[in-house]
Amino acid sequence: MLKTLHYLSTKPRFIVLGTGFLLALCIAISDLLLSRRISISIFYLFPIILTTWLAGRVRGIIIAAVSALMWLAVELLTVAQHGEPFVPYWNAFLQFGVFIIVLLLFDAFRREKSSARLDYLTGLGNRRHFFEHAETEINRLQRYGHSFTVAYIDVDNFKAVNDRYGHTAGDKLLKLIAESIRANIRITDSVSRLGGDEFALILPETDAEAAEKFFGKLYKHLSDAIMQSKWPVTLSIGIVTYVKPPATIDEMIRIVDKLMYSAKTSGKNQVKYMVYDKGGNSDQDRG
Repeated sequence: MLKTLHYLSTKPRFIVLGTGFLLALCIAISDLLLSRRISISIFYLFPIILTTWLAGRVRGIIIAAVSALMWLAVELLTVAQHGEPFVPYWNAFLQFGVFIIVLLLFDAFRREKSSARLDYLTGLGNRRHFFEHAETEINRLQRYGHSFTVAYIDVDNFKAVNDRYGHTAGDKLLKLIAESIRANIRITDSVSRLGGDEFALILPETDAEAAEKFFGKLYKHLSDAIMQSKWPVTLSIGIVTYVKPPATIDEMIRIVDKLMYSAKTSGKNQVKYMVYDKGGNSDQDRG
């Protein structure tokens, strides 16, 4: 089940919407075959909540409406007589209302939980968000042997922007970088602002070759966005692919932070890669 959810989370939202529709259809067919001897209408909540979680509230409402219509169709096909002709439609309307109430409560809970892990300025994850995802990936690597990649991004000369143009301008720059990163990562990737001008990315199930290819493109996107906006800054990035799990999250952070600092002190405006395997590691420079 967890693998299926992870797989769906990597897919475009229209695929999630289609999956929700198919699940609702399967439930309707099961309801029809049972001839309503046993009520299973509560199971319609599964595709509704799944779609809301992975594809957002609007798509969840679409699946709720589809589920209510399917429930109505089964009702009309399996019940020969009603005291009043409008009764099935009224019941379907009430069913839809229940679906919407549950959906909105679930969405509110999800949003409230997420807000505690968001950076107030950029809308990215915060340190708590980063640590939670880091722990998940370390556990996944320990259990399944799936490598993951972590990147630290530092904005070169950011203090000079604040000093020369003011903190409002500095905030605009941080938002620009945040939006550029968010627009160019996968849905399964995690990006956080750790504070100040430092950002961190976690790429699940990403080996060194895939990481180098991905960050080559991301580095260009970020550099182009900065140049087009004429900001006098560059980026120093340290990227570590973990093929063996670090002992702790602190050790993981120390390794990638050290690599980023090396990129910064050896000239700035460059990317450094490393593969961490405990027995010996290799690194390459990219500028």
